[in-house]
Amino acid sequence: MSAAIEALFTAKKALRREMKQKLKVLTTAGKERESEAVARKVIAHPKYLSAKNVCVYVAMDEEVRTDTLIKDILAREKGLFVPYFNRDEMVMVRIRDVEDYTSLPVDTYGVRQPTDYKERDDAISTSGGLDLILCPGLGFTKNGHRIGRGKGYYDNYLTKYESARGVVPYTIALAFRTQILQDIPCTPSDRTLDEVIFAEE
Repeated sequence: MSAAIEALFTAKKALRREMKQKLKVLTTAGKERESEAVARKVIAHPKYLSAKNVCVYVAMDEEVRTDTLIKDILAREKGLFVPYFNRDEMVMVRIRDVEDYTSLPVDTYGVRQPTDYKERDDAISTSGGLDLILCPGLGFTKNGHRIGRGKGYYDNYLTKYESARGVVPYTIALAFRTQILQDIPCTPSDRTLDEVIFAEE
């Protein structure tokens, strides 16, 4: 590894630590308030309104909440897909209805996800594919650069999806205001997202 690449990885590791600390001090009420503002923006977005199949993460405590969006996707009878991940990879699989969503088990990572993923429709092979992916992360720039948790799940998934289907779905990050950064150190394998939505002041 070259000195420049090593310095970049060190910078990213330090930034992840910094962002985790910033997210820890957010209040529950503040996270709920910003999450609802983000959800309203997404629900009014042309890409969301026109999407037939949408992938959205099931939020952890330090992420923008997605319950409102998930229920809206199902109410509009769009196809809903959520991530399942393990140590090796991430796949996006179908959620059938609200009951299916609310009954998702908590796994060993403390994340609610469909552990029966092998029995569910996979987004890459589903008819029509995905139109929109709503992404989490630790930090974002307004022009779509993202820093995640360092596992490369979303970068790798988008590469796999593009290889399989020849296109990439429109990608929108959902962020708290504190997650918006001026700059993020990036490597060539880091994917730039199409858009970042966050609650304004």
